[in-house]
Amino acid sequence: MIHALYTLLLLVLMVITLPWWIFRYLRTPKYRGTIRQRFGLDLPQIADGATPIWIHAVSVGEVMAAQGLIRALHARHPTHPLLLSTVTKTGQQIARSLPEIHATFYLPLDLPWSVNRVLAQLRPRILIVMETELWPNLFWQCQLRRLPVLLVNGRLSPRSFRHYRLFRRVMERFLQPVRLFVMQSAADAERMLALGPAPERVINCGNLKYDQALQPPSPAQQHELEQRLPTPEGLIWLAASTHPGEEEIIIATLRALRKAWPTLRLILVPRHPERAAAVAALVHNSALTCTLFSQLPGPWQGEVLLVDQVGWLTRLYRHAHIAFVGGSLIPHGGQNMLEPASQGIPTLFGPHTVNFRDAVRQLLEQDAAIALTDSTELYPAMQRLLADPLLRQTLGERAKAVVSSNAGALQRTLQTIQPFLDPPP
Repeated sequence: MIHALYTLLLLVLMVITLPWWIFRYLRTPKYRGTIRQRFGLDLPQIADGATPIWIHAVSVGEVMAAQGLIRALHARHPTHPLLLSTVTKTGQQIARSLPEIHATFYLPLDLPWSVNRVLAQLRPRILIVMETELWPNLFWQCQLRRLPVLLVNGRLSPRSFRHYRLFRRVMERFLQPVRLFVMQSAADAERMLALGPAPERVINCGNLKYDQALQPPSPAQQHELEQRLPTPEGLIWLAASTHPGEEEIIIATLRALRKAWPTLRLILVPRHPERAAAVAALVHNSALTCTLFSQLPGPWQGEVLLVDQVGWLTRLYRHAHIAFVGGSLIPHGGQNMLEPASQGIPTLFGPHTVNFRDAVRQLLEQDAAIALTDSTELYPAMQRLLADPLLRQTLGERAKAVVSSNAGALQRTLQTIQPFLDPPP
């Protein structure tokens, strides 16, 4: 009954918001070419008799965090094709670049007929959901088919927990099909337990993003970068995963800093590369030269390098002397500061970092990063770092130590989920 009511409410919401979705589809390229798979059509072909392992990761961050798990599953279960679904187009682009993945597709709408079509065609043996993507009808249909659902690298923020707890009885029913909740931290595990799952179904294995951050790009990936971007000269500031409202602050700060450090240059990486044209206009309007990464004619000569393609950020950190991690000067929740920290790069971020609450706590406890209380602190913090090479080195070394000390979540996670992947006796 509860799932029927949920489906009805979902359909009503879709009808009410249909004009907005049509407008977004016509105006926003990232939605085009995905509609049929959203309804469970045009799915990958699976060989007869194959029993795939289905992994779902909503977007870029979750796909990146899943890479170590994907490599390990491919090595341990080579006869089971790995399928990777995403919600976003940028996540899909990263997913398609992973050599271990047999096929990728967009997650269907959480409607029973769409979900059933996907499960019937793909015939997975297990569904592994990264972080805390909750899809009641998908989970329910998996339970009806006796298909194990595991939530891996789970995260439950205090805000989400407060909302879910208001509907604890409903959430308990929706979460019932999940056989195991593998959480990122003890606090996440405690919040999940408070929603009703039995204690034996909730385990804290640590955050996979620490392990993934410590994985260097392959020699082939580094060579590809060197072909595109030879090591730039001078001090390089890398602003990573920025959002609207942050680029203006970063560009204005760069202009001010270049008065004292005229050779300082910026690598600017918007979180969503489809915004590159709008961000390039901001750079040009500030009287700075802007070069698109996709159009590099040779060695980068300008003041701002704007990265308009996905899949390059972790490689570009090797060129940076200072990193700012976006999604944090605006109330978005922050992006992954573990990546620059793991490479020993002094890292700054703003006050909005709820998505990485535990990582931020540890970095700040060890004086291994700089947290800004607001955008006005970006300029003086950058001044300090540019003027003090020893401070940059110290922050970078401490940050790398914090990430290294938290490694091991991947092996713990694999050990925990292995019984669900072993063949039945």
